[in-house]
Amino acid sequence: MWLPKVSLKSAFIIALIFVFSCTINKQVIAVEPEVVIPPKIIFLNYVLVKNARDEKSITLINQIKTEGKLKGKPESIENTNPGDLEYILLDKNFNAIEKHALKNPLKKTVEFVNDFGNFEKRIVDLDRVEFTLRIQLQPEAKHIVISEITNTTYIKHSTTKID
Repeated sequence: MWLPKVSLKSAFIIALIFVFSCTINKQVIAVEPEVVIPPKIIFLNYVLVKNARDEKSITLINQIKTEGKLKGKPESIENTNPGDLEYILLDKNFNAIEKHALKNPLKKTVEFVNDFGNFEKRIVDLDRVEFTLRIQLQPEAKHIVISEITNTTYIKHSTTKID
C-alpha cells in the first residue's frame, strides 16, 4: 500500500485540527429558554372609616390582579402631610420593596358654582370613604402595609397579604 509522504509538521497540524474539531462538537452548552413573566398590576380596594373619637380603621374589600403596566409613577413619600397614608410593598420576609404615599382619602375637594356664578373649592371632611391602591406588582411582593402619617409618627392601620 502506498501512502503519500507527509512531513511531521503537517501530520501534527492535521492531528490538532482533528482533536479540536472533536472537542468543539462535544462542548455544546444547553441554554434554557428565558421565561418571561408579563408585568402585572394589582388593584387593592379598601374602606377607610373614622369614628367619633377620630380613630381610623382600614379594611380590605378585595384585590384584583391583571396583566399590564402602569403609566406614570405613584405619589412620592416626600410630599406628604399629616393624615395622608403611606403604603409599603414587602417581600415574604417583610423587607420593604417600595414605599409610596396617598393623599388623605377622607378629605375631598369639591368644586361648585356659588350664588354669584363664580367657581369655589371647598374641602369636605368625610367619615367613610372607599379608595383603591393601583400598584405595579413586583414578583417578589407578598404583603402591603398601610399607615397613617401624623405629625410625629406613623399609625399602622392595615397589613394585607397579596394572593
